[in-house]
Amino acid sequence: MWWGKKDVVDTKNNDISIYNAAFHRAVYTQVPYIEFSPDGYILDVNDHLLRMFGYEKQEVIGKHHKELCFPEDVITAEYKKLWSELRQGKSQRGRFIRRSKSNKAVWLEATYFPTIIDGQVVKVAKLASDVTEQQSKLERNQALITALDKSLAVIDFDPEGNVLAANNNFLTCFGYRPDDVISKHHRMFCDSDFYREHPNFWHELTSGEIKQGLFKRIDRHGQQIWLEATYNPIYNHEGKVVKIIKIASNITERVERANLIKEAATKACSIANDTVESSNKGHDVIRKLLNATDNVTLSVGHVSEQISMLNTQSKDIESIISTISGIADQTNLLALNAAIEAARAGDQGRGFAVVADEVRQLAGRTSSSADEIVTVIRKNSDIASKITKTVETVSKNASEGQLQANDIASVIDEIMHDANSVSETVQKLSL
Repeated sequence: MWWGKKDVVDTKNNDISIYNAAFHRAVYTQVPYIEFSPDGYILDVNDHLLRMFGYEKQEVIGKHHKELCFPEDVITAEYKKLWSELRQGKSQRGRFIRRSKSNKAVWLEATYFPTIIDGQVVKVAKLASDVTEQQSKLERNQALITALDKSLAVIDFDPEGNVLAANNNFLTCFGYRPDDVISKHHRMFCDSDFYREHPNFWHELTSGEIKQGLFKRIDRHGQQIWLEATYNPIYNHEGKVVKIIKIASNITERVERANLIKEAATKACSIANDTVESSNKGHDVIRKLLNATDNVTLSVGHVSEQISMLNTQSKDIESIISTISGIADQTNLLALNAAIEAARAGDQGRGFAVVADEVRQLAGRTSSSADEIVTVIRKNSDIASKITKTVETVSKNASEGQLQANDIASVIDEIMHDANSVSETVQKLSL
């Protein structure tokens, strides 16, 4: 059988059509797919894409593309440019946000490609994949990065410790500009002791060890800065550390305030200890005073007893003197009677009269002496009474002094207890 040239061309065209149809069918059944008119109206859509949006096919055929978009996106210049360029035959590729039937965001990684016949765009096909989950993670990560960048000091180092980048918070914290730190080594922020104490710092980081804690650093002006920071190793797809990101918070004021508090606590502890020592001394003094007061009270008691006994004896003597005075008076009366009788007896009673006169004079002197003794005893009694009252006052004052000393001792005991409590508390704070 002989074949003409036309037959060969028709056969080739037929094979291409079969191939294209098979290719289209494969894409249609395997990949989310939708077709639009050049004006953006939906001509066809497969089940994969319908499931992504939650629609049935009859709900979307004939509807415009904007029905799958959020209203605020449709009015943008980017949206108008998309369809303008598609109608010009220019394909569009990128990540697009669309709206599902339930009004939720659907993120698509998609390609719009126009179908051109005889130089005219007859339809626009779109192949897509759902990247909503990846986009959510990306947005969450980006939000986290943005939040960290706004609130914390962030700086990137290469594995050797050279600065790759630093955010404004870090630069402001240290007083540098970007050109001052880029490509410079981490040691520019440290004092001379840091690398002597941590010689393997960057080797440990590139080995995957995370460093976190409180770090003392030096700013541009040589002032100390205290950072609460974390050095985080970042790995590539091969598991190799390619850089170190440091996230830090400037807590210099907090550390300085804590140091001042610690210093004040140390002073307060010293004062509290001195107070305890002084209270102990005061306590000893009060105890000695109480002992002395007890002795005074005891001595006053003995004096009071002795004076009371003296008063009793004075009364006894006064009673005896009173008896003697009575006897002297009677003797004087008898001597007077004897003198009268002697006078009556004349010469015979003259000797008896002399004796009676002597007895009368003796009785008079005895009575006179007794009166003097009584006067002295009464004066002594008055003095003893005054001494008794004075001693009673002293005893009362001593008792009151003892009570007050006991009160003072109790107060000092409380001061000692409180001072000990303060000392223990302050010692804990100063640790």
